[in-house]
Amino acid sequence: MNIVSGSSLPLKALLSNFGLALLAGTGIMYANISPAIVTAYAQNPHFTAEEAGYLISINMSGCALGALITSFYLNRFNWFHFSILLLIILIVSDLVSIWLNQPFSLYSIRFIHGLSAGSLMGIAYAAIARTVYPERIQALSYTFQLLCGGILILIITPRIEFSGSLIVWLPLILFYLLGLLFCPLFKNTGVNKNILVEPGSSASASNLIIALTLAGLFFFQMGQFAAFAYVIELGLNKSFSTEFTGNTVAMGLWIGGPAALFVTWWSLRSGRTLPILVASGVQISSIALLLFPYSTTFIVGNVGWGIGFNIGISYILGLASELDNQGKIATLAAFASTLGLASGPGFAAVIVEGNNYDGVIVASIIILFISITLIIIPAMTLDSKNRTKRMIWT
Repeated sequence: MNIVSGSSLPLKALLSNFGLALLAGTGIMYANISPAIVTAYAQNPHFTAEEAGYLISINMSGCALGALITSFYLNRFNWFHFSILLLIILIVSDLVSIWLNQPFSLYSIRFIHGLSAGSLMGIAYAAIARTVYPERIQALSYTFQLLCGGILILIITPRIEFSGSLIVWLPLILFYLLGLLFCPLFKNTGVNKNILVEPGSSASASNLIIALTLAGLFFFQMGQFAAFAYVIELGLNKSFSTEFTGNTVAMGLWIGGPAALFVTWWSLRSGRTLPILVASGVQISSIALLLFPYSTTFIVGNVGWGIGFNIGISYILGLASELDNQGKIATLAAFASTLGLASGPGFAAVIVEGNNYDGVIVASIIILFISITLIIIPAMTLDSKNRTKRMIWT
């Protein structure tokens, strides 16, 4: 396996890293503003709070299916042309969503949106998996997503009452247009070779390690997103003002987003196990603080949650990217991740009946503990084989 260095073209390599990070997060950007989307439709007379939660779940289900399908056909189509088509579908589906006010019709168009978003995500994850430091690009992607998500929530939340669905879907189109600018990175089935580890043999980790990683990633995303989808409604239920709640959730994203830059600097110096354990512990403790009806704990909980999540997900996705040399497992990781994101709001919607938002938080914490139990074995296995460098299978 030859590592192609980009040191001679640092600016080009930097732009390529950013482009891959942006493309990985573009289709899934709506997930970062899901609390605002849930609130917008929970306040819509045509939807109940449960139906608003199912909206996100169905969107994410389509996303998971799109990533799964892409994993089987990854090397059979032109990534560049397909990604352009997918972004066009995303634009059209968001425009159509603005005018739909009936659950079934909106569910249908959001499922189509999800299929396209998941396919784009799968391609980007496969490209990232072929780079030298996949955890760094994943961290950059989530930094971008959370920073932009925080800005959007701050803008969207106070305007929901007057603008309704228009304010939640229209801003997302800007990210799809930006994504079109970086699609050339996918030309010739691939990516900028200044940052690639060229695919080698088809060797990979054992099926058990792959299964435990994908299951751990699934429960990680399910647990955190079950709580995140209803976090604004949780704050309102605890008698916090709409402005305070929106600003606090946005603050958590803003501070949590840049926290992932730690990963881009620290990388694997302390392996994978310790960062994942510490980040998950911070996330669980912070989510638990949301159970208390105090503004201070709501602020600290959101900020700590953002930090723990962004660092943890970067390392877990980086771990998944190291399970083979060709990026196929990374595409399956995109499926597991989005399936978890789809399951979280749907699971929470069942629990939340009767405004049982605290029950959602408790369930989220239990699921995250399951995630740690599963992911720790693959992390320790890779650390035992190659603790401070990317794992290359032979």
